[in-house]
Amino acid sequence: MSARVRAVAMLTSLAMLLNPVAADAAASPDSGPGSGPGSGSGGAASTPAEEIAESLADSPVHVDPAYDTAFPEADRERIADLIAQGPLDLYVVAIPLATGDAWDGDPEALLTAVNDRMGGGTRHMLAYEQAYEGSLTGADFGPDSSDEAFYGALTSDALHREDDGVSIADRVESAVETANSADPAAAYEKASADYEPPTASRLAGLPPWVLWAGLAALVLPAAGVGLLLLRRRRASAAVPQHAAFDNADRAQLEALMERGERDLIELGERLSAATGVSPRHLSRALDARDAAARVHDRMKADGPALAEAVGVLVLLDLAEDALAGRDTPRRPCYANPLHGSRTRPVQWREFGGSRSIRVPLCAACAKAVDKRVRPTVLPAEHDGRTVPYYEVPADDSVWAATGFGTLTGDLVHRVLSGQRR
Repeated sequence: MSARVRAVAMLTSLAMLLNPVAADAAASPDSGPGSGPGSGSGGAASTPAEEIAESLADSPVHVDPAYDTAFPEADRERIADLIAQGPLDLYVVAIPLATGDAWDGDPEALLTAVNDRMGGGTRHMLAYEQAYEGSLTGADFGPDSSDEAFYGALTSDALHREDDGVSIADRVESAVETANSADPAAAYEKASADYEPPTASRLAGLPPWVLWAGLAALVLPAAGVGLLLLRRRRASAAVPQHAAFDNADRAQLEALMERGERDLIELGERLSAATGVSPRHLSRALDARDAAARVHDRMKADGPALAEAVGVLVLLDLAEDALAGRDTPRRPCYANPLHGSRTRPVQWREFGGSRSIRVPLCAACAKAVDKRVRPTVLPAEHDGRTVPYYEVPADDSVWAATGFGTLTGDLVHRVLSGQRR
């Protein structure tokens, strides 16, 4: 136990030395356009999340003026009445989001910030954002939640995935009804199982000659495109043909490293002052934080890498879960942990093959897999090529070997025992 005492003392000293940096790290995630000097209480204007929280104190449905026409007052009252009849403390937020705003366009970050401003605790929230993939995002807060809003949002998107004419209110109503149902997870599984791509139903009644003509029209141009891709691949063998990644994550590397450093300091302060945490959970939290610090320090020595920077954040999440007393940690999106930990198990079949694996995926990645489209995966560099991180040999990457902890439960142990690569 003496090693733990020394670790806590060291963290306390580090927090005192780096207090100015920690103060910056503790800044509100929504201290953006709405923060700063103003005429509000205490001389500061309300942040965007605070304004939404104040609105939700009056009605469980908050609609931004941008959606006034698409989500009229009568529909809001109908949804509010439906929520009042259900068993959940449920709220709806409809607001446009964009990269660079107070929540960087992330509906889950929006809901988390608003929940914090409402005092935390057990609460269920739905966010509607027309430009966001899936339109609806559900988040459930508190130890007693069972992802009711999460599955409510997924079910609504599954029911209306091909119907662009459905109103916002109807989409929200489906999500609210599912969240309030006896088994939201089962409702989502049924909605997904019942889905039949409309293309198949439209083709079923067509004459054979039409199908053959359509097939020829598709195959011939595709063959030409295939030849072009083959030539390009031969000319540039460093980029695999299947590497359809969103390399925007790479541009975020510096910001991710800075975020990891801030979170390391802030978590160290809270660990040094932690009370009421069982020795077992505190030990797990200290181990996970130590593992994150080791990866971060090695990155500073060896050079930054996207997978390593993401690994630091995943390890810090494990530390947070342990500090909160969770025996079952959150599971990040297997395709890309930057997508968050609001995930569900999905059977992901190998493209062009017969093998499959059951892994946790976020709503957007689950939707892509459901449609047989490759999700936006986390890229990694290996042997001079850019590949999905999970295609790096397990002996070369602890992140690939464990799926960032989604495939095995020993990620922290592997890192602490030197199995980073």
